[in-house]
Amino acid sequence: MFRTIVVGTNWSDTAEVAFAKAVELGRVVGARVHVVSANEPAPTPVSGRGSRSAQPDFQADVALEAALERLDGAGVEVEQHVLTADPADAILAVAEQCGADLIVVGNRGMQRRVLGSIPNTVSHRARCDVLIVQTT
Repeated sequence: MFRTIVVGTNWSDTAEVAFAKAVELGRVVGARVHVVSANEPAPTPVSGRGSRSAQPDFQADVALEAALERLDGAGVEVEQHVLTADPADAILAVAEQCGADLIVVGNRGMQRRVLGSIPNTVSHRARCDVLIVQTT
């Protein structure tokens, strides 16, 4: 069935619903779950002096551990990817890189006719199956 699942999250309440579904599915079918957190690149200050820190990675690590604990994620292989990129592009890139069989995203943004929403972009450009979870 599915061996490799990619799920995108920003650790909001709605995104955690999709994450929980990916972990549950991963447990049932014995798939490895790749968790993708992405932030848009910050604009470079005019002075050229920007600060880079590992803070987003640390926050993602803490959020992942807390979510797995709440969901009793024991027995599920999870790998985390934290990228500075457009979230939809990051999800698609990780899916391609790891040979995903399935991408899981929440439906937030699907109700509006917003060009470029993450679930719309992922569902149109993915090279594998996409599960859009009802999160709203």
